[in-house]
Amino acid sequence: MGYGDRNFRGGQGGQGGRGRFDGPREMHKATCADCGKECEVPFKPSGERPVYCRDCYQKHKPKKNRF
Repeated sequence: MGYGDRNFRGGQGGQGGRGRFDGPREMHKATCADCGKECEVPFKPSGERPVYCRDCYQKHKPKKNRF
């Protein structure tokens, strides 16, 4: 198997470099920094950065520059 092989994935495990999906994510409870509503997030909040619920995140999400 090598670069000329159609099935060669360049060391990314066939996942495009985004990691593997091994089932449901562990969710962690958090409090939204904007509205104070309790929510669940797929990472353990460290307390160093604000955490937003799904609705408030849409307001704070960085804008993508489309060229």
